[in-house]
Amino acid sequence: MKSAAMGRECIAEFLGTFVLVFFGVGSVHAAVLTGAQSGLWQVAVVWGIAIALAIYAAGAVSGAHINPAMTLAFSAFRGFPARKVPFYVAAQLAGAFCAAATLYVLFGNILHSFESSMGIVRGQAGSELSGMVLGEYFPNPAVAKAQGWGPESVTLWQAMLAEGIGTAFLAFFVFSVTDRRNSGGPGDRLAPLFIGLAVSIVISIIAPLTQAGLNPARDFGPRLFAWLAGWGNVAIPGPRGGFLAVYILSPMIGALSGAAVYQALVRSALQQARADACCEAAGCGCCGSGEGLVQACAQAELKEPEKMHRPQIVLVGGFLGAGKTTLLWETARRLTAQGRKVGLVTNDQVPDLVDTTFLTRSGSEVREVAGSCFCCNFPGLQKAIQSLVEGGADCVLAEPVGSCTDLSATILQPMKDRFPEYALAPLSVLVDPARVHGVLQADQTLLHADAAYILRLQIAEADRIVLSKADTLPLEDLRDMVAFLHDRFPHATVHPVSALTGEGVDGWVREVLGGASAGNRIIEVDYDRYAEGEAVLGWLNAVVRLTATGGPVDWSAFTSRLFAAMQRRLLEQQAEVGHLKALLDCGSGRLLANLTGVNERASLRKDGTLQELSASLTMNARVQVSPEKIESLFREALAETCADAVAFAVTAFHCIKPGRPQPTYRYDRVVHERPEPPAER
Repeated sequence: MKSAAMGRECIAEFLGTFVLVFFGVGSVHAAVLTGAQSGLWQVAVVWGIAIALAIYAAGAVSGAHINPAMTLAFSAFRGFPARKVPFYVAAQLAGAFCAAATLYVLFGNILHSFESSMGIVRGQAGSELSGMVLGEYFPNPAVAKAQGWGPESVTLWQAMLAEGIGTAFLAFFVFSVTDRRNSGGPGDRLAPLFIGLAVSIVISIIAPLTQAGLNPARDFGPRLFAWLAGWGNVAIPGPRGGFLAVYILSPMIGALSGAAVYQALVRSALQQARADACCEAAGCGCCGSGEGLVQACAQAELKEPEKMHRPQIVLVGGFLGAGKTTLLWETARRLTAQGRKVGLVTNDQVPDLVDTTFLTRSGSEVREVAGSCFCCNFPGLQKAIQSLVEGGADCVLAEPVGSCTDLSATILQPMKDRFPEYALAPLSVLVDPARVHGVLQADQTLLHADAAYILRLQIAEADRIVLSKADTLPLEDLRDMVAFLHDRFPHATVHPVSALTGEGVDGWVREVLGGASAGNRIIEVDYDRYAEGEAVLGWLNAVVRLTATGGPVDWSAFTSRLFAAMQRRLLEQQAEVGHLKALLDCGSGRLLANLTGVNERASLRKDGTLQELSASLTMNARVQVSPEKIESLFREALAETCADAVAFAVTAFHCIKPGRPQPTYRYDRVVHERPEPPAER
C-alpha cells in the first residue's frame, strides 16, 4: 500500500510539473519565436495560470509541490517526510524534461527558422538567445539584446540574490495561502489561483534579470534537454557558468528563508490566536485574565500536517449516548459549507445502524463497518476510508463503537505507521455531562463498574476531551465541570460544545483540523475487564415496517409512547441505558429519538411532516441486560405501542452480546518518525 501510494504521488508530481513547464515554458517559446505574447506581463500571466492549473490537477494526490525548492521547504517546516523528498524531486525533474521534449517536437522547425534568421549557430556564443526558450540565463538574453546590455549588467551575485529573493517571496506566499489557521487566506479552492498570481508578480520583477526560474526542476529539466539537443556548453554550464548556484542553490535557499520568515513572524502569532480561540470556546478566558480553567488550551501542541491537501482523518470516540453522531452531522454540515468534501464512517457490532441511516441524509458519503469494532477490523476501516478518499473526500470523520477504547494503540498508531498518506487529527473523545457527574465525580451510577472502566479509559487516552451537550448545563456548572476534567486529565485540551446550538463546534473543528499530532498516549488496558465491560451490555438492532390500520397515526406520539414503554420496563429491571436510538421514516418526514440514560428524558427531533400511513422504524438499543432480555423487552414494548392501531413486521433483527476484543494490531508505543513494529494480538 505504501509503495502504491508513493507511486501515485510521484505520477501526480510528474504530471503537475509537466503541465507547469509545458504551458509556462511554452509561453516563452511562443513569445520569443512567434511574438504571440507582447510584453513580459503576458508571459507572466500564462505562467501563473499554468501553476494554478497544475496545483488543481495534482494537489489532491501529492500536494502539488511541482518544485524541488518547495518540497524542501515543506520537509523543513511542514513535516513532509524526508524519505519522500528524492522521489518527489526525481518526478518533478522527469516531468520538466518530458515537457521540454514535447515543446521541442512542436516548435522544432520554427526554432531552426528563428536561428537561421538571427544568424545563430546552436552551441556557439550567442546561441543563448535561442536556448533561452528552454533553459535560463542572466541577464535575460532577449531583454539584454533589446536594451543593449552587456554581460556585466547582471553579476553572478546579483543573479543569485534575484532568484533567492523571488523564491523566498513565493514560499512566503504559498505558506500564507495554504495555512488553514490563517483566517485571512483564500481557502483551499482559491489558494492555487493566488499562488499563481504570486508567481506572476514575481516574474514581472525578476524575469528581466534572470528569466525568473524560481524552480530547480523548471530550469534543470529543460536545460538538460537543451544540452542534449545541441546547445552543449551554452546550456550546461552556460556561457558564464553559475547555473548551479543561480538556478538550483539560490531557489532552495530562498524557499527555506521565505518559509522560515512566515513561520517566525506569522505562524507564531496564529498559534497564539488559536490558543486564545480555544480558551474562548471553553468560556474560561484563561489567555486573557490569567484565571483560566483550561490551562491546556494555551499549551496545545500545534503542528502542521505532513503535506498540502492530504486527506484528513478525524476519529471521534466516546461512550454510548455521548452525542458523537449529532456532532459528526453538524461538523460535516459546516465543513461542506466551507467547500470541503466530507466522508463519514460509522461502526457497530451488527448492521442496521441508526447512525448510518441518519448520517446518509447529511449529503455526505457514508460507509458502515459492521460486525466488529474498528480496532478488531482495521482492514475494514482502512477500506472504508480509502473508498471515501478515492471518491474525492478530503476529510473523513469516523465514529467507532461507543463501548470501544484503546483507540490510540489499535487504530491511530497503525494508521500513522502504515498509511502516512493520511493526515490524522488528534483523537477526540466525547463525554456526556451526566456521565462525568455519575461516573467520575459523584460515583453514583447504575452503569456496571466494568462499563464505567471503559469510559474512564476512553477519556484517559484522548488528545481532546469534548464535553458534549454543554447547553444543558448552567454556566457555573459548566465551568466547574471543565475545571474538573482539566484537573483530572491534564494531558488533554477540554472543549465544551453543543452540537444542538453550535456552541464551541467551530473552535473544536479548527483545533482538530489544525495539524496537531494525533495519538500522543498509549494507555494500559486490562483486556479481561474491557471484555467484561462490553459483555454486560445487550445489543439490539432492529428494522420494523409499520402500517396504520385505522386511519392516520401521529408518528411523533407513537415514538414517544414506544420509548416510554421501553423506559418503564428498563426501570423495573434497574437496567442502565447506554443508548436507545430510533429513526422513524415515513417518506414525507423523519423523526430521530434518543435516550441516553434510564432516568433521563428522551429527546425527539422531527424533520418534515409525518403524515403517511406507513413508516419504517430503525431501532438500536445498548442496555445493561442480557441480549435475550432486551429482545423480549423490545418486542413487548412494540406490541403494546402498536396495539390495534398499527400493524408491524420485523424485517431485520440482530441481538447479541459483544465478544472479547481481538485487535488487528496493538502498538506498544507512540509512533514517531521511526515506528516500532506492531505487536499482533
